[in-house]
Amino acid sequence: MENNTTIYEWITENGSDNYYADFPAFEQPSKWGFWIKFVLTPIIVFAGIVGNVLSLIVMKSKALRHKSYSQYLSALAIFDTLTLLIRQIRIIDEYSSDTWESNTIFRKFDDFGCKAFNFIEHIAYLMSSWLIVMMALERLLAVWFPFKKFILRRRSGATWAIVLLFLGLSLSQVFRLVMVKKIDTVTCGAIDSFWELYVNLHMYFYNMSLTFILPVGFVLVCNGMVLYQIFKVRREILQQDKDKRSRFNRPIRKSHRTTSMLLIVSFTFLGTLLPLLTMSLVFDLVLKSRGRKDAFSLYLAITPYMEVAAVLSLVNYAANFYIYILSGKNFRFELRKVFNRQRTTSRSFTYKSSKETREEVIRLW
Repeated sequence: MENNTTIYEWITENGSDNYYADFPAFEQPSKWGFWIKFVLTPIIVFAGIVGNVLSLIVMKSKALRHKSYSQYLSALAIFDTLTLLIRQIRIIDEYSSDTWESNTIFRKFDDFGCKAFNFIEHIAYLMSSWLIVMMALERLLAVWFPFKKFILRRRSGATWAIVLLFLGLSLSQVFRLVMVKKIDTVTCGAIDSFWELYVNLHMYFYNMSLTFILPVGFVLVCNGMVLYQIFKVRREILQQDKDKRSRFNRPIRKSHRTTSMLLIVSFTFLGTLLPLLTMSLVFDLVLKSRGRKDAFSLYLAITPYMEVAAVLSLVNYAANFYIYILSGKNFRFELRKVFNRQRTTSRSFTYKSSKETREEVIRLW
């Protein structure tokens, strides 16, 4: 979940005839988790945006832009950057709400602004998740069928796949454009008449199905099959004679390095999002099985840990560039070329300028 607002409102408002009969008045969770999130979020956002911009530049370089996986990684850099910016906006709004008891950002929104922000926010989250699925599927095809050019492994096919994915996920979130509006001139939320339906769609359809169960399931299955095939191929190579092994080993090693880099990206996605989504799932199970009063007690207890888990989940949107540097030999090479090209261009420009200046001085004499 992006924040704890939905959890809190789901417990205290939905179906409650008497709030104070169920919960202690004004009881709030501990704030230490929030302050960890408040301090670390801008650092992660800054590092992530810088890394994502550099990733986009490298992936669009002449050597890599024709690769199908470069299309997925370029799109991932764009949506990860958008997600980081949205999370920073959320933390600023949360801080202003707690400190000055006033939402400084959403106060200025109208109904259209609330609908658009809510829609874009959740599309960005979904695209970041499902692009990992597309990459996992692309690697599965690359490893299991290395000599077949499936449409997902072509540059044009990858571009169309991203466009169709965006359209499909956008259709899945159209309900937000209908159910969300400006509330009490302060914040954005669901219309009262749609409240229960909206929370159910957000919790079960969006949060658990589209963000968690389906993408995690696809990534685990694809990565498992990829790892199985890699170990199988390596075992077959080791059983061959020395001449055949040296002839086939180099291209296979190169392909497996790319696959290993993308596998690390996939497992980072799983490892960083799993704690927050698991806690959300546990909370929902307690809410359904034991009632709102026990769920509220659990909410008070786990909220600081959910804040820390939210910081961990933010790493998913910021870490890819640094993963590429550590595990991608081609990426490091192209990154050095980008910086070397900039320095060369700068020196050429300086030399040209100085030469023109000397010529102008000579003409003056």
